[in-house]
Amino acid sequence: MKTNTITVTSTEDGGDVVMVMKRKKFPWWILLFLLPLILLIPIKRELRVHFIQQGSSISVAKAAADVNYPLTSTFGSKTIVPHHDTTDTDGRIIITGIKEPLWYKLFGGQGDSVFVSCGNGCYSLKNAGYKYREFPTDDFKDVYLGAVASVETLKVADADDNEPLPDAAVQIIRTVDGNTTSGNTKSDVAGQFDIADMPLCGTVKVVASHEGYENDTLEASLFDISNMTDYERTLHLKPLKGCVKVIVKNLKTKTLLADATVTLEINGASRTMKTNTNGVGVGMFDSLRISSTLKFTASKSGYADTTLSGYTVQQFMTLDEEKRTMYLRPLTKSLVFINTDGSAPLSGVKNMIYKNGTLIATEYSNSKGEFIVGDIGENDKISIDATKTGYNSNNTKVKNKLLSQLNTQDSRTIPLTKIEVPKPTPPPNNNKQDDLKGESGDLRVNLQWYCRTDLDLHVIDPCGNEIYFSKRKATCQGGTGILDLDANALIGTTTRPQENIYWLKPTPGTYTIKVVCFKWRERSQNPISYNVSIVDKNGRVDKRGTIASGQSITLKHTVN
Repeated sequence: MKTNTITVTSTEDGGDVVMVMKRKKFPWWILLFLLPLILLIPIKRELRVHFIQQGSSISVAKAAADVNYPLTSTFGSKTIVPHHDTTDTDGRIIITGIKEPLWYKLFGGQGDSVFVSCGNGCYSLKNAGYKYREFPTDDFKDVYLGAVASVETLKVADADDNEPLPDAAVQIIRTVDGNTTSGNTKSDVAGQFDIADMPLCGTVKVVASHEGYENDTLEASLFDISNMTDYERTLHLKPLKGCVKVIVKNLKTKTLLADATVTLEINGASRTMKTNTNGVGVGMFDSLRISSTLKFTASKSGYADTTLSGYTVQQFMTLDEEKRTMYLRPLTKSLVFINTDGSAPLSGVKNMIYKNGTLIATEYSNSKGEFIVGDIGENDKISIDATKTGYNSNNTKVKNKLLSQLNTQDSRTIPLTKIEVPKPTPPPNNNKQDDLKGESGDLRVNLQWYCRTDLDLHVIDPCGNEIYFSKRKATCQGGTGILDLDANALIGTTTRPQENIYWLKPTPGTYTIKVVCFKWRERSQNPISYNVSIVDKNGRVDKRGTIASGQSITLKHTVN
């Protein structure tokens, strides 16, 4: 213990009085008990994020943003706190009120990761990780968003019957951030083609063309195309049409033949007309597609049939009269055969005619079911194999028959019977939901797949609200949809992931369901399998399919 000596002089006797004061030493060991308490003092911190378009200084304003940060308690337990917000007009969000103990900030808290995501339909960033130390104390952390890429499948179809048009020439003109590029492709056997490798905010102009059709053009942003119906994203090409005139003459006399039957086979169907009965011998087919290929069969009782083929409508319209003339050869020994469907005439039957075992002709029945077999000798053996799509063939009615055995019309009538196609058995009403994770309601859409690839489930409600990872909740006329499962985003990937969106009371209308391949994590480039389960008051429907890297699949479901 330290001491201090103080000398005081007395005024009475001149003597000195000595005073001794003792000073105690501060007990520093008390600090050993106070230090832990000081380290537990909560310290406030803020997270400030500024979202910017990749490769520019343009802020992403009014965009859905998520920040997931670890919050540490007084004694070290950590909780991941999700923060959902919308960026302001400057593309910024500020998270305040974060309190953590002083020891966490001093001894390691700066190394923990914060995960941010953001998207506005045109630009997106999904679950990017940053360390706490990378966030400035009094400034904003700049986070750059890349353009949202998408693969959209479009279709080319015939405007008259909406059937797909394969091998159509397609020009794709892309415009992204003012830069324009052009490319060419062709529609596949299903009339489909893809637009890939461009952001949703880019504008695309598609021009489809096909021989014999008028061009059609579609111009829109890729984001708008992604929300179109199948009909809206189809380019409908209108067929060019014309008429053709056919002339029928006697081969020997070169005179016009009236009342001859001309059958036109075109696009898998047949049409029949009669040449004029006034002796002109001319008939006409109209409203034909310019690009279609023609095959004419002319017939008349007592004459051998003749055919004319190999021209498109457009080519036939330019032929001179001689090339449009069909000559029928008079027969001295000819027989009329009839194809029937029960008791009714059956047209368009393919009749392969054999004489003495050798194929000599193939004739198609006309609108009366008739066709002619000519130049038959007394000792010739005739066989006919009659076939038509959708009917059982008949090669037994006329088989190795002599002329004398074909002397009645009944002996020359070849019936065909329709093939009965069994009706498919309807699927069972499967209401089980045991295998589905997440909440259920009066409407539920669940996506399952079977690997670590990141698929995303999007549902657009009847009001146009899109529910997905960046907007997990939306209300439409009182019906609220919620995404409560988002799997394989970045942390905790699994080989049995599921995503789930549900409505307790869904709004009636059409719901558009999209399965989007966001991040491919497979070594193989082969498509992966998925299953979309839709459960409503009518039961459960499973829609299975496959999806490849960068692909998007669209489904529809109507709630009554």
